[in-house]
Amino acid sequence: MTADLKAYEVWATTPEAEGTLADRARGVLPEMESTKQLVKLVSGMYKPGMTVLDVGCNAGHYLRGLHRLDPTLAYTGIDAYPSYIEQALEIFADDPNAQFAVKSILDPLYPNDPRDISYCCNVLLHLPDFRVPVRNILASTTQVCFIRSLFGEYTTIVRRARDHELDKHGDPVRFIFQNTWEESLFTTFVESLGWKVEFIEDEFDPKVLESEYGELKKGRGTRIVGAKQVDGNIVFNWVWAKITPR
Repeated sequence: MTADLKAYEVWATTPEAEGTLADRARGVLPEMESTKQLVKLVSGMYKPGMTVLDVGCNAGHYLRGLHRLDPTLAYTGIDAYPSYIEQALEIFADDPNAQFAVKSILDPLYPNDPRDISYCCNVLLHLPDFRVPVRNILASTTQVCFIRSLFGEYTTIVRRARDHELDKHGDPVRFIFQNTWEESLFTTFVESLGWKVEFIEDEFDPKVLESEYGELKKGRGTRIVGAKQVDGNIVFNWVWAKITPR
């Protein structure tokens, strides 16, 4: 781990951890269940000519789904890690309406050139705090922002250890955050910025996720236990936050 990286930024040093997403962006693998719902949510707000910002875009896999709405979608994808942006630029090299840039969600994004629609999927749970990222996203949005993350009745800070190495305090040296944010805490913060929140239930086909867990991901990632999505020993209560101006 280099000095300028945080302990939780495992994607910077192990980009293969999200190896299936590049193949989804290429259309080699099926789109994710979250892609299907994102397209549905965006379709309720999108009008031709609107601009779209994908925060934490990885290889641009959500763009392939959004092309069903508009193949000429004016899209900007950003990610903190150059390896993913390089993949996206290669995959979508023939799309003149797609642009990609290396930007951190912890820094200002496009405050002087905001996009109409923004979304950030499956990112906030992996960060130590949601407030700076959400502030930066909303400062670069004019109409609506969709955030998919873990939300619940109370906040739970979870650090999933990557190996057995602990520091002198007994904390894992290398880990991934898998945090759940209390809905009322999130709402209060968003409202303080002049926006309002509507929480929307996550939609997914459990048979698809269970099949991918066994066949595609070889026993890694999300599986289904009862009607819940589970990763390791953590229940993933995925929820969408639809954020619009007050």
